[in-house]
Amino acid sequence: MSLDRKTAARVLREAAALLEVQGENIHRIRALTNASRIVERIDGDLEALVESGEILEIKGVGKGTAAILRQLSAGERPDILAEAERVVPFGVREMLTIPGLGPKKVRALWRDLGLVSIGELEYACRENRLVELPGFGARTQEKLIGAIRFARIAEKRRLISQASTEATGIATSLSGIDGVAKVVVGGEVRRWCETVGSLEFVVTADDEGRVRDALSDLFPGIEPDEPLRFSALTESGLPMTVRVVSAAEAAAAILWSTGSDGHLHALAEHALSAGLRLNESGLWRGDSRVECADEQAFYETLGCQWVAPELREGEGEVARAAAGTLPELVVLEDLLGVLHNHTTYSDGAATVEEMAAAARGLGWSFFGVADHSPVASYANGLSAERLRDQWRRIDELNASMPGFRIVKGIEADILTDGSLDIPEGCEEGLDYVVASVHSAFRLTEEAQTERLVRAVTHPACRILGHPTGRLLLARPGYALDLDTVLSACVEHGVAVEINSSPYRLDIDWRWARRALDLGLKLAVNPDAHSTQGLEDVRWGVAVARKAGATKADLINCSDIDDFLNSR
Repeated sequence: MSLDRKTAARVLREAAALLEVQGENIHRIRALTNASRIVERIDGDLEALVESGEILEIKGVGKGTAAILRQLSAGERPDILAEAERVVPFGVREMLTIPGLGPKKVRALWRDLGLVSIGELEYACRENRLVELPGFGARTQEKLIGAIRFARIAEKRRLISQASTEATGIATSLSGIDGVAKVVVGGEVRRWCETVGSLEFVVTADDEGRVRDALSDLFPGIEPDEPLRFSALTESGLPMTVRVVSAAEAAAAILWSTGSDGHLHALAEHALSAGLRLNESGLWRGDSRVECADEQAFYETLGCQWVAPELREGEGEVARAAAGTLPELVVLEDLLGVLHNHTTYSDGAATVEEMAAAARGLGWSFFGVADHSPVASYANGLSAERLRDQWRRIDELNASMPGFRIVKGIEADILTDGSLDIPEGCEEGLDYVVASVHSAFRLTEEAQTERLVRAVTHPACRILGHPTGRLLLARPGYALDLDTVLSACVEHGVAVEINSSPYRLDIDWRWARRALDLGLKLAVNPDAHSTQGLEDVRWGVAVARKAGATKADLINCSDIDDFLNSR
């Protein structure tokens, strides 16, 4: 196989970049960079020059470069890249593909902030961690958010926040088609799954043929799977299905589009036990269709409670609906406030006053400030002096806002030994502490579990923040016996957070359900770093609903003193 000049030049540039990320000798880096330019413009047969050794006669090509080219010519992976891949994590190497990120900046993100994936970088941007980092700033951070968003197009799944936004835009476009009466977004988006792999739409129309023709104009490349079912890729690359139905077929189509396979199977089995047959076309008694005007009617006809879309996961909800034991799920309007939020005192983008005003605007009666603790230097963590200054400002604001309370908290890092990083002498002045892990993710399961158990036994700990440390589509949670940790939370009266950041949603609904089974209280918190971030709480409420949580299960839904005085 002939040695291609462009490939050779690309490999040399890649090697130079990876050496720079590692902080290697600058002269070696420059030599490889210069050699890449020379090799790309070289005359003659590059492979022949390499094999004969004549490549060394070309000014600017040294022995190191020649060795790389010889390995490429032999079809081998150059040693320099193999060694770099051993040292530099894959996610750090991936960052080099993001426009605007050169090797120096990637090194700073890796070495100074500890970021090891594009997903972690995106989250750090959302938390304003790049603003004060030398060589970055607010403008660069904003550009990176856009660049990362573009990079996400190639991924197979999307965060629920991203998928929901895209689905809403498509639904609006579908609603604008002449003759369309109703559009429902189904599938994983309607069930509020944490991540989404495809979008599903049910379109009700009087003239299905007219809609079919309009779809081709609206979505180039859309193809019919069946006469009135169409598939395409969205602009972000997600698979999309559109089913066009008549008004008489709509309820069954929406029911079928929404439920998971497990839910639909359980519902169909329940129908059989009642002498009925349920499938995508409707509910049948023999050869006769049982008329159901809407989804509610399907469940009623089957002798079941209404099953909220969030619960339709095949996790026993059909049996509970048949027994009439499904709970009345919490709704966003039940929330009176939230307790995990950040301000300009640490890494937030808005002041305490601005965040409190936004919280009041959402109709809440309390708002908790939990800026980072001292050890979180990357996030401008608070010293004792700065924390006390924040308290003075909170006292001033509280005096000016009757009927609304800013609550004094801190997000204390859980240190490796399980102790809490609370500023010295400040414990008594805090209303509450959110205890969270932000470092040492690679401890053994036993050590990590012991670490969190010790943290929740601390008298000041009231909420265990983002318990598994996961970042969706970016980083799995750390090794942990979460059952043991939750049991310790029960013993010590610590609430467990559902971190509502769409990048976290931690804990997930399955573990939130386990927490409820153990008798724990949940704390739905946006972990907001801006006024707009407060609205992320809706994603956390969706997780709570999927877990089967009621208003009584959330500390957010009662007077704040009920929680503060409960221990």
